[in-house]
Amino acid sequence: MNKQQTNQGSKPSQFYRFQVIQPQMKIDGHNQKPRSVGMAYLKEGQNTYTLRLWMLLNEKFYVIPNKNDSSRFLILTREPNKNPLGKNKYFWNIVGNGKADTSTGYIKLNFDLFEKPILMSLYPESSANSLTLPDPDSTDEIA
Repeated sequence: MNKQQTNQGSKPSQFYRFQVIQPQMKIDGHNQKPRSVGMAYLKEGQNTYTLRLWMLLNEKFYVIPNKNDSSRFLILTREPNKNPLGKNKYFWNIVGNGKADTSTGYIKLNFDLFEKPILMSLYPESSANSLTLPDPDSTDEIA
């Protein structure tokens, strides 16, 4: 059964889009404008963000809140379990962490292999909380 068939007769899922930026830096005493480095998507009613970075377009990251501290997050990747008899559908790999700062309105994401932090907005874009956004999991089919 495909996604269109499962959504027939029920309300389509709504997605929210969040900016992901590289923080403002000082170079030679001049402030540099923050740069967009990706987008994060959150399906209504869920707590797992799907994160896309422009420099790694073929990769998806997942940002999930810590069970004990809602201001802390884990950054994960997932790979399918190739064993058809395996108990888990995916293997999840921790590749970083994050900490929400409500005073700035961002989650500071620290990837294990990146030297610089990346900021993900805590608040969705006002123009990007509609039914017109593509399902982030279906964007693989577009490329």
